[in-house]
Amino acid sequence: MVLMRLFLVRHGETQANASGVFYGSTDLPLTPQGEVQSRRVAGWLSAHPFAEVIASGLRRAQDTARIIVGETQVIGVDPRLNELDFGEWEMRHYRDIAAAYPQAWQAWTEKWQTATPPGGESFAAFLARVRRVADEIGDRPAGVDRLVVAHQGVLSLLLASWLEMPPESMWRFPFSQEGYSVVENRAGYWVLRRFNSSAPWQQDK
Repeated sequence: MVLMRLFLVRHGETQANASGVFYGSTDLPLTPQGEVQSRRVAGWLSAHPFAEVIASGLRRAQDTARIIVGETQVIGVDPRLNELDFGEWEMRHYRDIAAAYPQAWQAWTEKWQTATPPGGESFAAFLARVRRVADEIGDRPAGVDRLVVAHQGVLSLLLASWLEMPPESMWRFPFSQEGYSVVENRAGYWVLRRFNSSAPWQQDK
């Protein structure tokens, strides 16, 4: 069977991850721990070639991809794979946000699919651009394996889209920063083969 296989990797840790603040569009590098996480993933995938590598437009995703595939392979950059832009909430802890923007924060916690962070991106716009990428990647030629390196929100929406699940299903897929996931398109049907794997990739016989 000729199939499409996609390896999905969340970028390694950044200082914002370690600090527990909101961030999406802020362009941060990996922490030393994030580099270690990415090297672990690189080791698990080291024996497997990728015909195409796609990363978001943000440094943390591109650096993770480069650690995984090395300096010689071309990395395709697609800004539509960038994380949600939290606007004025970027790099702030939720407690600070709740105190400074009580009404907007309440709207976000109660109706996150329709609320928009001040100065940020609406979930509807975020969902639309991620779905466009999901459709385009899904329409690419089968028979080769591809690596996609992006962010928690993006990867979870990509996966929900391919599995034909509603957007709120994204919360079912907490992507680890030191693992990889594998999804396959088998004659038009998407199948989740691995999720947050932390072992060398071995194709089933």
